[in-house]
Amino acid sequence: MSETPQQNTVGSSGMARYLAPIDVWAIAFGCIIGWGAFVMPGTTFLPIAGPGGTVVAMLISAVIMLIIGMNYAFLMNSRPGTGGVYAYTKEAFGRDHAFLCSWFLSLSYISIVFLNATALFVVSRTLFGDLLQVGYHYNIAGYEIYLGEVALSVGALVLIGLLFINKKPLVQGLQTGLAVVLMLGAVIITAACLPRLQQADLFSPKGLYNGGGPSVVMTIVLLSPWAFVGFDVISLETAHFRFPVKRSGRIIALSILFGAFVYTAMSLVSVTALPTGYDSWQSYIADLDKLSGVAAVPAFYAAQTVMGKAGLAIMGVTALAAILTGVIGAYRATTRVLSTMAEDRILSDKFSSTTFCIIFIMVISIVVSFLGRYALEWFVELTTFGAIVGFGYTSASAFKLAKKAGNRTIMVTSLIGTVVTGCFTVVQLIPWITEFQTMGAASFLMLALWCLLGFVFYWRTMRQGLLSEYHGMSTSSTVLFSLLLYAVMMWLVLQLLAAADSAVTRQIILRDGIFAMGILLVGLVVMLYVQSTLRQRHDLLEREVIRAEESSRAKTQFLFNMSHDIRTPMNAIIGYTNLASKENKDPALAEYLGKIDVSGRHLLELIDDILEMSRIESGTIELNNAPLDLRALLYELRDLFEAQMAEKDLSFSVDASQVWHPYVLADRHNMNRMLLNIVSNAFKFTPEGGDIKVSLWEVDSVEENWGLYELRVQDNGIGMSREFSEKMFTAFERERTSTVSGIQGTGLGLAITKGIVDKMGGTIDVNTAPGNGTEFVIRLRLELSDASQLPEETAAPSSPTEGTREDFTGKRLLLVEDNQINREIATMILREAGFALETAENGRIAVDKVAASEPGYYDAVLMDIQMPEMDGYTATREIRALADARLSAIPIIAMTANAFQEDIQAAKAAGMNSHIAKPLDVDKMLSTLTEVLANR
Repeated sequence: MSETPQQNTVGSSGMARYLAPIDVWAIAFGCIIGWGAFVMPGTTFLPIAGPGGTVVAMLISAVIMLIIGMNYAFLMNSRPGTGGVYAYTKEAFGRDHAFLCSWFLSLSYISIVFLNATALFVVSRTLFGDLLQVGYHYNIAGYEIYLGEVALSVGALVLIGLLFINKKPLVQGLQTGLAVVLMLGAVIITAACLPRLQQADLFSPKGLYNGGGPSVVMTIVLLSPWAFVGFDVISLETAHFRFPVKRSGRIIALSILFGAFVYTAMSLVSVTALPTGYDSWQSYIADLDKLSGVAAVPAFYAAQTVMGKAGLAIMGVTALAAILTGVIGAYRATTRVLSTMAEDRILSDKFSSTTFCIIFIMVISIVVSFLGRYALEWFVELTTFGAIVGFGYTSASAFKLAKKAGNRTIMVTSLIGTVVTGCFTVVQLIPWITEFQTMGAASFLMLALWCLLGFVFYWRTMRQGLLSEYHGMSTSSTVLFSLLLYAVMMWLVLQLLAAADSAVTRQIILRDGIFAMGILLVGLVVMLYVQSTLRQRHDLLEREVIRAEESSRAKTQFLFNMSHDIRTPMNAIIGYTNLASKENKDPALAEYLGKIDVSGRHLLELIDDILEMSRIESGTIELNNAPLDLRALLYELRDLFEAQMAEKDLSFSVDASQVWHPYVLADRHNMNRMLLNIVSNAFKFTPEGGDIKVSLWEVDSVEENWGLYELRVQDNGIGMSREFSEKMFTAFERERTSTVSGIQGTGLGLAITKGIVDKMGGTIDVNTAPGNGTEFVIRLRLELSDASQLPEETAAPSSPTEGTREDFTGKRLLLVEDNQINREIATMILREAGFALETAENGRIAVDKVAASEPGYYDAVLMDIQMPEMDGYTATREIRALADARLSAIPIIAMTANAFQEDIQAAKAAGMNSHIAKPLDVDKMLSTLTEVLANR
């Protein structure tokens, strides 16, 4: 069947087909080439790698992008439609991964919009000097911004946005025309300037900062996701092609090759002319910051020098075409991604409207425009990250779908694309892993805020979505929170490393630390609220009994997953911080690492509070009642707080003299938690020189074998307002006054205490007033016990400390851990303690190793719980069932991020000897090993 020659046709899907091959090429090529092709050679490419290195890097980058482009072409041909990478990822990995991919890819696309718009600042100053530097002006990061220049960017954004809304066919024609102008301009300038290129310049790959070589070339290659992002936009438009989709592969290849040509050509053009006073391109490039006007942009200066005013005009038109094609293409791409997510009920239905999407993009871009050129530096890095995520998910999806289709060629190219983008991700997120820092502090902060914004949309999706849409959403929340956590931590670390002196460091810790904790807390709150919404949706669709059972199971599973998944990155952060502290000899860096460790542990406490509160709300908390001495519990509390109280000059007393039946059946852990929360609250809100009293009274009981107890915690601190006291037991509530604004806390302590008291069947009341202190009164009804039922006191092994730790030389452990990072951390800690160590990646391998060993070969097994192939509980049971009694009795210790009381009980029920929670506490781990090995 021949193709229709009409400009606008309608396919079987009912969608307009109006894009000719040249239109599609214009979209892809126009998005690839933006302001960076003319400015980056002088600011980035040449200083790093020189002309020769840049040429080699661009060739390698083009090859990588062609491979990834093959993956896109395969998916476009086999699954045409408007969903693009969202549709591919959803089919291959599910809706949750599609959301993650599209969310970060939309960050990349929207960044291209305002990056190109703010690049008009650079072009205007290059061509017109200070002509637009009029009106109110201000300074950001040393860069002067004038409202005249801002108006230019805003005008371009508004004009293109309005054309998109009202004259979309005109915008498409403009995009195609500008792309052709861009290509012709680049060819003309290159043909005129390239004959002046010196061979010595071309074949010298050395930049300004190093001696050249493969490392500098690879540094440029690492920018390829940023340099070539945009060709993938056409995957969102296949439903509108007026030609067979199978031709898209050639269009992608041409757009990538033409893009590589422009980047390479402009880099070479930039070294073909030197201003007066410079004898080499190196000295010229090194002084760019000191120059202004045309001389400050080498590609513009070369065009003017070689071709005169005509050359400068051609370069100006070419650069303007590049900027406008970038803005138009990115407007289109962002709109497509947002509307696709809206159609799948991830975003509000409002985003299904092109008008709403355009206005949304326009508003964000206009706001960023007021940051001026400063925005260019860190949004480039965010664009790169978003592109990497998109390219990686597309390649992984292509592999999975090509494997199903039996396409070996695409299986190879997609595997290469997945591995390469995985490497790009690691390099992008770990500063200084290459010659230069890939992401700065500001970029990490913006990434964290983008993750936080993603939580908002995620929360909306969970609140309004259908039950059938919830599958896999815990993956989205875990990835978003883990990335949010990492980005905030890296932002703080980079801020601290850049601090000039201790005063600046303290200011950063106080100001930015509080801000960072706020970001993380919001993320945690959203996660908790999302799960609560999930439970409510279950309640609407299921019968009463089934609904309650489903809700409980979902809540419990969520808690275990969140506890495990969140503790895994925390284990890496705390573990590597401790290891770095031991290796580091720099006192200043040691201080920073110590503060990171303290912040990490504080964050872990916040996470524990969140999870504990969720368990209480879901009703999954269980009481483990056992014989307990109430007076001993109170005196242990006194000993715990005595030093802190003295340091703050607080008078602290504990009185349990009015208890006649101190032995009861109660849950020691939850009683401790309740007491700690109340006394900690009094400690925080009582100023120096104050008074805190803790008293336990036994009230006459008329029930045999039961006692009534009244616990009072009284302070003369700042007290609370009546309004706040009425809602003080609500989760996340805190008094909002200037007096308490600097006091840390989640607002969960009292809510958790209330939940424990309610679970124990007691009551809690509060007497308070501003300036008159606070008194908590807890009343409990507890079953009596006697001294004979108390567990025998066993002397706990002293905690190993540096210089006094037991020598474990000659002891051999089997470490069973599927996570490579956790395996590395535990291995370094244990080997440093003297242990010989062998490892297993899952429970099946562990069972086989123990079964094949000689009795006594392994002294103990450290067993993770959640592992592929075989989990830790099953592996433990199989080891205990071995025929050789000496092998079956080997000590097994759980070492897991599953840290609830139920997990400890489950470990013992499976036959384990003890339990170590992640993140690892080195002293506790070695103390536990000492105890277990001593009892062997």
